[in-house]
Amino acid sequence: MNNTWRWIIGIIVGLALVGLLLAGRSERQAYRIARGAVEQRVELSQERIDTAVEMATKSVDLALTLAGNLPSQPAKADLVKQDIEEIGNRLKSASEARGDLAIERLNQSIEQFNKTMQTVEDASKEAESEAVKSVLDRIYGMLEATKEQLVQTILNAQK
Repeated sequence: MNNTWRWIIGIIVGLALVGLLLAGRSERQAYRIARGAVEQRVELSQERIDTAVEMATKSVDLALTLAGNLPSQPAKADLVKQDIEEIGNRLKSASEARGDLAIERLNQSIEQFNKTMQTVEDASKEAESEAVKSVLDRIYGMLEATKEQLVQTILNAQK
């Protein structure tokens, strides 16, 4: 009788251990699957960020080209050019970063967009020539559209 109880207890403990091993295995699989999904989502977000930065950089380069055609004195062109170059520098910094750091740097570039847009608007108000005012308004519109696309990218990346 004593031997029988030992066998029964041994079988029960063995079955319990096998059950725990099988249950732990499915949790590990679920963890690995979830981890892969998160990594895939991060890669998609990073692709969106890289695409947005590339688009914004091209737009800023075009705005800088337009600003280069402005006469220096009446349009405060030098200040506008400096601000647009700073946006370009911040976008370059964002393109070199990854993950949350890239989003933080994009936020900084959006702040620079706001500052630059204010500078362009002030220069447009002070411009005496309609041609200069027209160019400044085009620059402002380009910067505004680019900023909005960056904001949408950041919002989508954070979802």
